[in-house]
Amino acid sequence: MHAATEEKIEAFIWDNKFNTGVDVVDEQHRKLVDLINRLGSISAHLASTEELGAILTELANYTVYHFNTEEELMRKYVVDAGHQDIHVKAHQHFTNQVTVAAKILMGSTDVTNQLVAPLLKYLTNWLVQHILGSDTRMGKEILALQAGDSHEDAVRKANAFMTQSANVLMEALNEMYGKLGDKTLEVMQKNQELEADQEALHVLNEQLEERVKQRTAAVESANQKLLANNLELKQLNERLESAHTQLLQSEKMASIGQLAAGVAHEINNPVGFVNSNLGTLGKYMTSMFDVISAYEAVEAKGGGNAFPEVSQVKKKVDFAYLKEDIPSLMKESQDGLARVKRIVQDLKDFSHVDESNWQFANLEAGLDSTLNVVANEIKYKANVVKQYAGLPDVECMPSQVNQVFMNLLVNAAQAIEKNGVITVRSGVNGNEVWVEVEDTGKGISPENISRIFDPFFTTKPVGKGTGLGLSLSYGIVNKHNGRIEVKSEVGKGSTFRVCLPVRHTDKNEGATGNA
Repeated sequence: MHAATEEKIEAFIWDNKFNTGVDVVDEQHRKLVDLINRLGSISAHLASTEELGAILTELANYTVYHFNTEEELMRKYVVDAGHQDIHVKAHQHFTNQVTVAAKILMGSTDVTNQLVAPLLKYLTNWLVQHILGSDTRMGKEILALQAGDSHEDAVRKANAFMTQSANVLMEALNEMYGKLGDKTLEVMQKNQELEADQEALHVLNEQLEERVKQRTAAVESANQKLLANNLELKQLNERLESAHTQLLQSEKMASIGQLAAGVAHEINNPVGFVNSNLGTLGKYMTSMFDVISAYEAVEAKGGGNAFPEVSQVKKKVDFAYLKEDIPSLMKESQDGLARVKRIVQDLKDFSHVDESNWQFANLEAGLDSTLNVVANEIKYKANVVKQYAGLPDVECMPSQVNQVFMNLLVNAAQAIEKNGVITVRSGVNGNEVWVEVEDTGKGISPENISRIFDPFFTTKPVGKGTGLGLSLSYGIVNKHNGRIEVKSEVGKGSTFRVCLPVRHTDKNEGATGNA
C-alpha cells in the first residue's frame, strides 16, 4: 500500500494476505480496490468534479452492494449475532463518513491532490483493517460452518483469530477530518455566492419534479394495466394447460378402458372353451371311473386274481390315490377358471367402453368391480371393509364414476404405510346417494386440504403421482352435479364422500319454463 504523485497513483496494492477464503467476498474486495485506485489517479491529473462525482457514485453504489452481500452471507449462515451487530454498524459508519466526505469534495470547484489524498488514505486504511479484521473473522466462521463445524466451534475459531488493531483506522480518520475541516471553511465562503444559483436551481428542480411525478404516474398506470393483463394471460394459460392435461388424461383412460375391454374379450374366448372342455373332461373321467369300477367288481368276484397284470399296474401308479386326487384337481382347475372369468368380467364392467351415454347403474356393483381391479394395490397394505346400504340405481356415466372410485381407493392405499383398514360405505340421503372411502393412513395436513383438488398438486414423492387424480375426480363429480366432501386428521386418516343425485339433471334445464 502506498501513495505517489505519478500519472496513476496506486492507492492500494492487492496481496494474498487479504483473501478471506470466501470467493464472492474476495472478488468484490478486488473490485473495491480497483475503484479506490481509480480515485487515487484523479489527484494526479486534476480531474473535474464531474469525473470525481462519477467515480464517487460508482464507489458508493458498489460499496452498498458489497456490504449487502456480506450481510446476506452472515444471515444465511447464522454468523454469531454479536459479530453481525458490530460488522453491520461498521458498514453503516463507513457509508456515512464516505457520504459526508463526498458532499464536501463535490462542493469544491477544483480537485487537488491535497483534497483527495486524505479521503484516499481513509478509504485504504479502513478497507485494510476491515478486511484483515472483521471480514477475515467472518470468513473463518463461514468456512468452518461449511466444513461441518457446529456454530459454537465455528464462533470459537473465528474469535480466536481476532487480534487485529483498529489504530490504523483512527489515525486515518483524524488526519482526514483535519484537512477536510480546513477545506470546509473555504466551501462555506463560496456558499453565499451559490445561494442565488441554488434558488434558481430549486425552482427548476420543482418544475422538473412535477414533470417527473406526472410522467411517473403515467408510467405506473401503464405498468398496472400491463401487470393486470399479464396476470389475466397467466391465469388463462394455466386454465388452458390444466384443461389440456385433463383432456389428455381422459383420452388416456379411455384408451386404457378400450385396451382392458379388448384383453378381457380375447381372454374370455379361450377361457370359455377351456371351461367347457373341463366340464366335458369331468364327465369323461366319471365314465372312465365307472368302467374301472365294473372291472374291479368282476375282479372281486374272481377272488382278486383275475387280472394280475392290471393289479401290478394299479400298484405301480398308486391307482387309489389317483381316484381320490383327480376329482380334487378337476375342482381346483374349475375354481381357477371361475376366478379368471370373474376378473375378466370385472375388467369389462370397469371399462364400460360401449357405455358413454347417461344410464342407470348400480354404484355398489361398480365399487366391487373397481375393488377387484385395484386389488393388487390394496391387498398388501390394508383390509377392505364393506358397509353397503343397498343403493338404488343412479343415472350416471358408469366408467367415469368408476374412475373416481379407483382414484379414491388407490389414494387410500397409498396413504397407508402398512396394516391399515379401508372402509367403503354407501347410503341414501333424500334424492341423492353417497359413497364413502375411509382409510387409516397418515391423513392430510390442514394447510393442504384446500389445495388437494388443484391440478398438479401432490404431496406424494416424485414418481408416485401426477397430482391429477383428485382434480379429474372433482371434474367428473361436478359434471354429474355432485360434490366431494373431505374430512381428515393427521395421523388418523382421511374420509372422502362422493355425493351424486339419483337422477341426472342438466344444469341448463332449469332455464326452460313450461309452455
